[in-house]
Amino acid sequence: MVLVLVLLLQERSQDIERAREGTRLLAHRGALQQTQIVQQVRSVLQLLTLVPDIREAIPGRCTTLLKQTTDLYPWASGFGVFDPDGKLLCNSSDNRPVNLGQRDYFKEAVAARRFTVSNFLIGQNSKQPRVVAALPILGAGGSVSRVLVAGVDLSWLAELSAEIARESGGTVSLFDSQGTILARVPDPQGLVGHSMGDHPTVRRFLEDDAGIIEGGGLDGVPRISGFATLADTGAKIVVAVARDDILAAADRNLLVGTGVMVGVVLLIVGGVWVLMDVMILRGLRDLKASAAFLSSDLFDPHAPCTPAPTHPSEFSQVAQAMRTMGRTLTAIAFEDRLTGLANRRSFEAHVERLQEQPAEEQTAIAILYIDLDGFKPVNDQHGHHTGDAALKEIGARLSRCVRHGDFAGRLGGDEFAVLLSLADGQPERYIRDVARRIIDSVSAPILVDDLDVRIGCSIGIALWPSDTEDLVVALQNADQALYAAKRAGRGRAVTYSELSDNKAESI
Repeated sequence: MVLVLVLLLQERSQDIERAREGTRLLAHRGALQQTQIVQQVRSVLQLLTLVPDIREAIPGRCTTLLKQTTDLYPWASGFGVFDPDGKLLCNSSDNRPVNLGQRDYFKEAVAARRFTVSNFLIGQNSKQPRVVAALPILGAGGSVSRVLVAGVDLSWLAELSAEIARESGGTVSLFDSQGTILARVPDPQGLVGHSMGDHPTVRRFLEDDAGIIEGGGLDGVPRISGFATLADTGAKIVVAVARDDILAAADRNLLVGTGVMVGVVLLIVGGVWVLMDVMILRGLRDLKASAAFLSSDLFDPHAPCTPAPTHPSEFSQVAQAMRTMGRTLTAIAFEDRLTGLANRRSFEAHVERLQEQPAEEQTAIAILYIDLDGFKPVNDQHGHHTGDAALKEIGARLSRCVRHGDFAGRLGGDEFAVLLSLADGQPERYIRDVARRIIDSVSAPILVDDLDVRIGCSIGIALWPSDTEDLVVALQNADQALYAAKRAGRGRAVTYSELSDNKAESI
């Protein structure tokens, strides 16, 4: 019962940790949405710079095109074309002209001749927070001839905030870089528009790019808050849940779990007591009575004796036999008998486990599909005995090329697979280093019965979930990259990202 209590307390701590990590992931999700919006804005502006009517700010046609573009994108609050001094040439709305020449983001776009994004601003007409993106249009001599500007409102953020608030049961807030609340869902205190830069918790948000903070919320309630920085703006998105709500659910689970376990333990103790009395204690009492009877003067040599209990060592022998059988069946089912690596059945089971993991527990995976180069001629010229010996040695070398905890298996014939677990922030260079180590190790000469056997290999690489969130598709991507490596001349590794960008370069 003490052990069960300890486990339940650990579960309580894990509930709190899951809540902490959940707020961080939800905040990161909001920041990622902002990044995607900014990337989309940049792409739209780049496309618009290719339209002659917009590049030249031709009256009438320029305005019509910008209005049509505004209607296409729900995040767009409007577009405009300005000269390098900030004077409006044409725009998508009928609002009064404004001069942007003194705006920091506009001056930066003109001076650096690159795409820039403003901090969050309050629209003069809409009175709603938004960001403004500017992209300079360069003339023939490389100087800035026009500046294309797009306004991005927060309608997408309000929808996302409402969805996140429903999922987490907490609040979602957006702060600008000075600590002013731009949006908040829900907002029963009416804090939107108020500056909270002096609040201790808000100051901690503003000091870091992302993280988790526990402390008093804006409403005075102790909260667990995850936050992240919105790209190019310095604004912070914060997801906060009440700590007491998390603890109440955890304490309720602790109470219910403890009560259930106490009942189970009492039931087990009563059952064991009955079984001990029927199966063991009753026999021991009979044996004791028989021994007392044998030592008394009433001994009858013709009376039958109570049989002795089974020798305890027989239980140990049965248990040992079961363990041996389990190990044998596991080896037959999931181990490749030739190389000692995992077999295809084990690989498929491992992939299935990865797919079933919750999204918050998933670990990034690098998939390496490996196919031997020049193995068939070895079989044809020297026989299957030599080929099997070479495969066995390749299996041993492959095992030495990966870390403990990574997956290495033989899928069949001369096909192998390696699944590398990637820690957060682990560079792509590490994957390339492992692939090169495998290629060099497999390509080293193999001595079989005084015969120098030389075999190479090609590798296809795909990343999950960065390449695709569907693991099955990621496996197919690795297979495509492998065939690309074969076509490129063998003895090399090709990543799927290189393949998709039409720049498959060998490692």
